Formats: sequence, structure tokens, C-alpha cells
Amino acid sequence: MRHQGKRALVLCGTRGIGAGVALSLARRGAAVTVSGRDADRAAAAAAGLPGTGHGSFACDFADPAGVAAAVAAAGPFDIVLLNTPGHPPGPVDELSAEGLRSAFETMLLPVRGVVDAVLPGMRRNRWGRLIAITSSSVDVPIPGLAGSTVVRSAVRSYLKLLAESAGPDGVTVNHVIPGKVDTDRLRSADAAAARRAGTSPDAVRAATLAEIPVGRYGTPDDVGELVSFLAGDAAAYITGTGIRCDGGYVRAF
Repeated sequence: MRHQGKRALVLCGTRGIGAGVALSLARRGAAVTVSGRDADRAAAAAAGLPGTGHGSFACDFADPAGVAAAVAAAGPFDIVLLNTPGHPPGPVDELSAEGLRSAFETMLLPVRGVVDAVLPGMRRNRWGRLIAITSSSVDVPIPGLAGSTVVRSAVRSYLKLLAESAGPDGVTVNHVIPGKVDTDRLRSADAAAARRAGTSPDAVRAATLAEIPVGRYGTPDDVGELVSFLAGDAAAYITGTGIRCDGGYVRAF
């Protein structure tokens, strides 16, 4: 069992990509703590995982200090998935100062707070895995997701600097760049795109699939398997980088 004896924290782990990661880690023996905005949903998600030793807690990413405190109370952890909510869509011309501030407060500051809570223990143990979920916008800016594009790019820069600092202590820091993963959020985005274009969600989906070399949307399990690999000893020499999990969708090198 690759993660036997390891304690893992999965932020926003009740559904979508977070749930896929939690399941993959649990399958390989990790004791997984799931966080979510709703305590009952987080507890149900943890209870549904295979294996033993799982737990849960509720936190609100609009309160970065509260997130950090909840993580500190639930720890220590060996493996942490830094997974945060996205930001509402919109072009850069409509990104207000308040909107940008809100994006930083929900997508970057909680990451920094969680790192502060878990990294000292990882350093003492000379072993740790910090893995973030970012977005394809860190490689190719997405005009309709201006707030997310700006802040996810800032998260990537923070992680790169953190990898240099934590590497000598046996802690790796990486991020996974998902493409079109079939989640509730993506289905909502397809429906919104269909309304704007005056077409159907099925038509939007078909047009997108035509641009994905492997010919399908990804699944939360696809992302979960990549995160589980990065969380193991086999990935000890991988740090400070982002790895795409997008079926070839992003055309950048």
C-alpha cells in the first residue's frame, strides 16, 4: 500500500476533483481527512472512503484564518491537497478591485495559511507532500476567467518559491493542472456557455470534445491517480513543477 501509515488532508474533498483525490489516496492506505463547507457532507464523504482512520471537518474559504486554524487542529498531516474554490467568471474589464481582493482571499491566502499550519511538522519529519490543484489558465490565460487566471498564476509562483525553500527538508511541492474534468462545475460552465451562444449543452460539449486529443472529458479519478503518484515515494525527485492532466487539451508545450 503506497500510502500506508500516512495522514492526508484533502481540502474541498466532498465532491468533484477533491473527492477523486480523497478516494485515490484512501485506496492506497492513507488515513484521509476531508474538508468541506458543510460538516455533514464532509463527514459523509469521509465515511464513504475505503479503509480506516478517516476524518473530516468543515471550513469556509472566505475565512482564511479559520481554515488555517481548523487544519492545525486536525493535523499533523504528511500529504496535503491544496484545493480551493474557483472564482466567478468574467472578463478582465469587469474585474473590480473588490473582485480581485475576494479572489486572493479565497484562492491564495487559504493556501498560504494551510501551508503555515502543516509545513513545520513536515520539516521535522523530513518528509511531506504539498500538492495544489490549479488550472490550465496558469499556462494559457482564459479571458472569461480573469480573476481565476490572475490568482491561480500567483498561486503557482508561490508554490515554486515554496518548493525551493522546503526541498532541503524532504518536502516536495507541486501542482496539478486539470483540463476539462467532468464535474458539476464543468457541467454548469457548459450550460452557461450554451445559453450565451444560443445552443445546447450537448453541442458545447461536442465542440469541446473535438478539441481534446483523447476524445473525452477527464474524470476526478484521472486527477486523483496523478495526485496519488505525486504523493508517494516514487515522486521524491519531482518538485517545483506543474503537471497537466488534460488529455492534451492545452496546446502549449
